[in-house]
Amino acid sequence: MEPRIRAIAVLSAVVFLVMLGLSIISPVLPFYAQELGASTFMVGLLVGALAGARLVVNLPAGAAGDRFGNWRMMQIGLLLITTTSFLAVIAFNYWMLLTVRIIEGVGSAFYVTSSLAALGRAAPPEKRGRYMGYYVSFLLLGQVLGPTVGGGVATVWGLRAPFAFYGTATLVGMFLLVFAKLPESKAEAATGGVDWVAVRGLIRNRSFIKVNFGTMSAFFVRSGILTTICPLFFFAKFGWNEATIGLLISVAAFCSLATMLPSGIWADRRGRKLPFTLSFVFTALVAPLFLWPSDFLGAVLVYALWGLAIGLQGPVAAWSTDLASKENMGTAMGLYRTMGDLGFLLGPTILTAIVGFGTFGQSYDLAYFFSMALMLVAAVVIVTADDPVSRNVKNRKEKIVVPIE
Repeated sequence: MEPRIRAIAVLSAVVFLVMLGLSIISPVLPFYAQELGASTFMVGLLVGALAGARLVVNLPAGAAGDRFGNWRMMQIGLLLITTTSFLAVIAFNYWMLLTVRIIEGVGSAFYVTSSLAALGRAAPPEKRGRYMGYYVSFLLLGQVLGPTVGGGVATVWGLRAPFAFYGTATLVGMFLLVFAKLPESKAEAATGGVDWVAVRGLIRNRSFIKVNFGTMSAFFVRSGILTTICPLFFFAKFGWNEATIGLLISVAAFCSLATMLPSGIWADRRGRKLPFTLSFVFTALVAPLFLWPSDFLGAVLVYALWGLAIGLQGPVAAWSTDLASKENMGTAMGLYRTMGDLGFLLGPTILTAIVGFGTFGQSYDLAYFFSMALMLVAAVVIVTADDPVSRNVKNRKEKIVVPIE
């Protein structure tokens, strides 16, 4: 098998295992925190703690990947995730669980940033959206299976058991990386520290910042609505447990698969802007519909619509890589992940704080409509960003080709 294809296959297999494990605990985490005495806001803080740690570590992790190799940094990251997952099984109070979650975030920063950088280097520019679509499809497959497995495991063996399954999945992923023995992926001229010149250059790139504002908004809504507000809302409204919530999250992830690859293929052939902007608009329109269901089938329908909308934005990282060079790919992916994790941190904390402002119905209304407004703003912002792929399509028609880095 060609080394490039083999690298993408290994990255896709490992991200499947990581997301399977992470999704196994997604329907359980809010309930586990409450069992340990957490308030609604403390639940949001716990969900966001993973991203809070990544927010600090993403850029150094990207620089370390450039200097020492992405595959090595992924292995270190998975080792940390595996260790903290097993420690979560024996958490004796909320604060231990929060500490473990923060350390897990450090490991996640090393794994995710290096994984995306390795993928960006391995994927040829003309097929980057498609290959990232494959990668994200395996990611979503893990998200499809994980919540249902996690809910079932928690129902049978208790709220601690899914964390053991999470640790086992990431341990398998770590061994797969070790034994794959792929050529190391790193920058030739990397110095080992954060390249602040590259950081400043990317920050001054208005299109890069616009695209990553969209990324931040998308992660804000995903983590805030799907994995925090919805479980609490439907438990308060119907008394649905982690098994039911896990099944609903799986429905959303499964439906995302239907739009993920078409979005990546369209983005490669015609440009990034249309599918990603449509995704943000559709996500905004679906968000307040979570208030509507009066039974389980109604909830299934809304979760399915949400999944179809989210799937369209799956390979959005390809747009960020288009606006960066191979020499600063690790730094670019570090910034991309930093913006995403900022949204991942702010989503649960802000939306759970909004829930605390009013009565049951009013507070959840505010959370869902706030998310709707944010996604509409993000759609307006990214539609004004430069789209190198779309520009090249237009230039090809005029017999002018401008290479994407």
